[in-house]
Amino acid sequence: MPRVALFITYTMASPVVGGAFFRSLRLACELARRNWQPIIANCGPSLADPKVDAARKSVHFIPLDRESLGLTADSAAAQFRALRADIAIMGEYPFELMKIYYDAARRLDTPLVVLDQFYCNTHLPAALGADLVLLYALASFWNDELSLGPPYEIVPPFIEEVTPESDLPVPDRLREHPWISLVAYDDYVTHKGIELLAQLENTEPAIIGITPSPETFGALTRSAGIDAARVVCLPLQSDANVFGFFGSSAVTLVSNGFLQIMDALAMASPVIALERGSGVGMSGLNIDARFVPYVSFQENQEQQLGRIRRWLHSNPLGDRLKARLAGERHGVLFAANRIEETYRHWRAELPWRRAARRWLNAR
Repeated sequence: MPRVALFITYTMASPVVGGAFFRSLRLACELARRNWQPIIANCGPSLADPKVDAARKSVHFIPLDRESLGLTADSAAAQFRALRADIAIMGEYPFELMKIYYDAARRLDTPLVVLDQFYCNTHLPAALGADLVLLYALASFWNDELSLGPPYEIVPPFIEEVTPESDLPVPDRLREHPWISLVAYDDYVTHKGIELLAQLENTEPAIIGITPSPETFGALTRSAGIDAARVVCLPLQSDANVFGFFGSSAVTLVSNGFLQIMDALAMASPVIALERGSGVGMSGLNIDARFVPYVSFQENQEQQLGRIRRWLHSNPLGDRLKARLAGERHGVLFAANRIEETYRHWRAELPWRRAARRWLNAR
């Protein structure tokens, strides 16, 4: 019987918030490849994305109802126990909405792993009984300053495959132009990106739009006065293609989500982070100063346009940093290996030692 890996995640729909969910999905697919049975228990709407559809043959999805009458950590734990999980993996450190599920996971007699982001040494999530906390980060920006003790470990970006530029679906006529890629999972980010790009007086760059509705993207760019001959309208793409577009773009526009920003930087593309409204996405307090030269975050349109104009005609990350970033790959494999090691150590450990270690981590 395959071992069961229970992922506990969340999503939002308006605007789309799904970084923790998609990070878990990538890892779940790798564990499925290793003969685990992954279950993603998600609080929030199902997001329309080809990656989700492709995963359904090997990953089981169940909804979590946060508004369920009488929901407690104990009743949620009972629901999780019925799934016969061998390991519990939180898709992200719990905010208030998800805390009840985190408390439920701590009640299980399984190892507990938390996936989260590394903003800086002073913003570490509390361990709260976790056996392993895997922090998504770009070590190249931190030089040799990273020295975290257990249960914290740095994990490189979940970039396993990258489509070469020559294989990306872009017309030949635009291959000699610099590219600006806009990856938008909802209408709000699409509109903000097009509004910004329409202000560029430079007609040279090709604009690649990757959105749920390429027809809408095309209509909006035409209405904004952007030359249709230099616009490519694509539906949502595979991870490999998205990473390929990041790596082939002079500038990338994404929402203000940590994972998208770090993935674009990992592919050596500077980033315009488009805000999604108060309280949605990453806080400006979590953008460390070392990223500021390469990420436009919480800036006005004039500042963003200035960045784009400079970046189109420069090499902002530099060859040395690019070379280091090229080695920051295969975080999915690293994370899956550490999860399997944690599971093996848990099985080999005496029950009282497990309980003592969890108690110490929770302090």
